[in-house]
Order: sequence, then C-alpha cells, then structure tokens
Amino acid sequence: MDLERRSKTRKAVKQEVMIGHELGHRLCKIHDLSLKGAMLELGWGALTRDVEIELTISLPSTKGRMSYRLPARVARITQEGTAIKFRELDSSTHEAMQRYLQEGRRPA
Repeated sequence: MDLERRSKTRKAVKQEVMIGHELGHRLCKIHDLSLKGAMLELGWGALTRDVEIELTISLPSTKGRMSYRLPARVARITQEGTAIKFRELDSSTHEAMQRYLQEGRRPA
C-alpha cells in the first residue's frame, strides 16, 4: 500500500512561477500544489534545506487572475525536484489558493 505523506489536497499543476531568493530569481514550473506547499521542477544550487524563498504565482481571483507572493521555506530537495512548505498565508491568498485547488475537481 502506498502511504501518502501529505494530508492536504494537492493538485497537479503545469504553470510557470517565479522563485525569489536573496541571490536572485528563477523561473520554474510547479509539479503539484497544495495549501501547505508545492513541488517545483527546479534544481538551483542556491536552494538548500530550510532556505527562505518567495514563490510568485498567478491564481484566479474575484477580479480575474492576480499575482500572489507566497513566503515559503525549502523542505527537501530530491531528484524529482524541490519541495517547499508555505509559511502562513494571508486570507486573500489562502482563499485564492483554495478556489484554484478546487477548480476542476471531480467528486470521488
């Protein structure tokens, strides 16, 4: 049996996002996204475990699509990519993420 480590719903995503770090910025793609974190298709030597970053992502909002900046920390780096864990999200970002994650979901 395959045990899932994550307790929150995650969504497969193929969207380009921006990662900000004190050494600069990089574009990368998200592999999957949840309210707690994301797996990025990114290998960047500046990123190591527990490094603070900021993810900039475009999400649907009540005013169309908007850019959101999510504070995060690198959780782990594997051959599959870089896993990040979000810090506390403000209410508007949390709501936009929730809407986006529920978009297109099929009932079980």
